[in-house]
Amino acid sequence: MVRVFIAVEPAKEIRERLEVAGMSLRGSTARLTLPTADQMHITLKFLGEIPEVKIPKIAGALEKVRGAPFQLQAARVSTFGRRVIKAEVTDQSCCADIAKQIDGLLLPLGFPKEARPFSPHITLARIKEYAPDLQEKTDALCDAEFGTCMIEEILLKQSTLTPRGSIYTTLARVKL
Repeated sequence: MVRVFIAVEPAKEIRERLEVAGMSLRGSTARLTLPTADQMHITLKFLGEIPEVKIPKIAGALEKVRGAPFQLQAARVSTFGRRVIKAEVTDQSCCADIAKQIDGLLLPLGFPKEARPFSPHITLARIKEYAPDLQEKTDALCDAEFGTCMIEEILLKQSTLTPRGSIYTTLARVKL
C-alpha cells in the first residue's frame, strides 16, 4: 500500500519564497509544522492508502485530463480555520476544472468524488497548538505576493510519513 495524492507544483522560486514566509511564523508561541519548499504543492485530489497495482491505472486516467498550461499566482496569506495557514492561489479556476475532471476520471477506479468544494491553496503551516500571537504574524503576511508561474503538468505523488515529516516522491508526470 502507498499513500498518494494528485497535485500541481508552483515554480521553485515561488515555493522558496513561501518557505521563507512560513519560517517568519516561527516567532509565535504557537506550535507549528512548516513544510519545506520541496513539500509545497496544490493538492487536486488526495487518494489515501492504495494498492501499488492501481498506480498505472491512475496515471493512465490522468493522461485523459484536458487542459492547457495555465498561469498561477500565489499571494495573500490567510487561515483555514485554526488548523492551517495558507497562501491563496489565483488561476482563473484552472485547478478547480482539473480537479473536477480528475474526480470524474477516477470514479470508475473506485475513488469517490470530493464532497467538499475545491479551494486551491498552498499550505505554509499546520497549526498543532494555537497561540493568540500567531494572528499578528499571519496578518503581517496578508498582502504578501509570492509570484506568478506557468503550471504545465499534473503530478501523481507518493507521501511517505516519517517522524520528521512527509517525504514526497513523484510517481508520474502528465503534461497539460
